[in-house]
Amino acid sequence: MKNITILGSTGSIGTTTLEVIRRYPDKFRVVGLTAGRNIELFQRQIREFRPLVVAVADDTEAGKLRENTGFSEILSGPEGIKDVAAYPGADFVLSAISGSAGLLPTLSAIREGKTVGLANKETLVMAGPLVNEAIAEYGARLIPVDSEHSAIFQCMHGYNSSDIRRLILTASGGPFHGRKTDDLREIKPEEALNHPTWQMGKKITIDSATLMNKGLEVIEAHYLFGLHHMTLMLLSIHKALCTHLWSSWMERLLLICHILI
Repeated sequence: MKNITILGSTGSIGTTTLEVIRRYPDKFRVVGLTAGRNIELFQRQIREFRPLVVAVADDTEAGKLRENTGFSEILSGPEGIKDVAAYPGADFVLSAISGSAGLLPTLSAIREGKTVGLANKETLVMAGPLVNEAIAEYGARLIPVDSEHSAIFQCMHGYNSSDIRRLILTASGGPFHGRKTDDLREIKPEEALNHPTWQMGKKITIDSATLMNKGLEVIEAHYLFGLHHMTLMLLSIHKALCTHLWSSWMERLLLICHILI
């Protein structure tokens, strides 16, 4: 039985993770959960999974949750979320808080020597050297969960970074694939938010439409795998979205990592 803490349990990655845990109750147990603003869903998660410790971003909402769930171990604010991240009873911590708010809780888990599943790009984009120093100092392990970096992680199994000649990150092209440059001057926000494949939060959807997310992924991969930026600065538009990475090795073998959807 593996004890799991989920930071950001009400987001898309958090809810997907809980769905897996729901299917395999003999293999996984939820010991910690944190959430931001979706209190109604968080309340249902607490009642179903009965974690040992939880935290929410807002102090007032924490009080309401105590009243509505009868659950006393509800922490709040940034310190509360950091405490849940460092909870000693967890074997694995999933870091799925979006944006810069995910950095400090992730560092808290790392400083407790946890195995951390990272689904938060900003943590490494903002503080890659700091995170890697903490991993080395405290003996933690960082496993990428986000699709592209999980693909790199899987492809690199049994290889060294020095074996890689290049990595080709793929992209769907977003809502503007095939549009002419002149057309992009008249784009409206609602068009950029209309991703043809994924339903995501507003920020990541805009980042996807502008391909900014690919720039962030290059930085993240650099710190995760110790790869030079020039090894990563290649992009292939792949609208089917079943292939997230092409890897070209020094012996000229092309390895394609498929993600089952």
